[in-house]
Amino acid sequence: MSVPVSVSVAAAALVLGVPIIVAGSQLEVRHRVAGAADAAALAAADAAAGWIDAPPCEAAAQVVAASGARLDSCDIEAAGTAARIVVAAGSGLGEVRGRAHAGIADDSGSGRAGRGPVGANGWAWPSDVRGLTQGFHQGYSIDLAVSEDGGLFAPYDGVIVSAGPDSGGVPDVCLANPGWWRGTNHLVMMRHDVNGRALFSSHNHIAPGSAERLGLRPGSHVVAGQRVATAGMTGCTEGPHSHFTLSRAPSNAVSDVNPLEYLGEP
Repeated sequence: MSVPVSVSVAAAALVLGVPIIVAGSQLEVRHRVAGAADAAALAAADAAAGWIDAPPCEAAAQVVAASGARLDSCDIEAAGTAARIVVAAGSGLGEVRGRAHAGIADDSGSGRAGRGPVGANGWAWPSDVRGLTQGFHQGYSIDLAVSEDGGLFAPYDGVIVSAGPDSGGVPDVCLANPGWWRGTNHLVMMRHDVNGRALFSSHNHIAPGSAERLGLRPGSHVVAGQRVATAGMTGCTEGPHSHFTLSRAPSNAVSDVNPLEYLGEP
């Protein structure tokens, strides 16, 4: 009698597990579509502004295709300075859509009050404590020390690319150390024009909504030393800090530019 009972219990567990798996897949697709929409809107806006040598909606379509999603609509505003994007992808629970808007915003959110110190080269140390909790890892990524206030700053004049949750999953280090996983990573990413080339910086593990509460959104202009977020406990982290990256591409995964060449030593 014990075998049929065991089989029944196993079957029940399998059946109960299916909705959990499907729901997890739905969440992954939702994050992927949201990330693709943000990136596509930025690409279209960049193309409209002349940063990318391609028609705006063609640039957006290339970004969306690379993520395995579908570009549903691409609208460039009449002034040619902003793009509205709708992206879709299928999941086990039906189709998921993501919407995003990016463009050249006014500078009303980029006031210089409360700025951190800016060096002679125009770069600012990106946190309110000039120090590191970890040196180079994942390429040239560094972990910035922060005070209890957790102030995080723009390292250079630029434009907000994204602010909020990213589309990454659980990294390997947190699979090995599950106690470090605090849920979806939140970040703020900026694009900077440095001597005629684009560089992208990002603060990770930020407090949810901290950039938005400062009035920042994709397209907002920021100045070096301007507060852009507050350090938090999101993503894979042992304690409050900013995982800071500087890259030639809009990615927070691996830093391929040494930020200390611009920021100076801690």
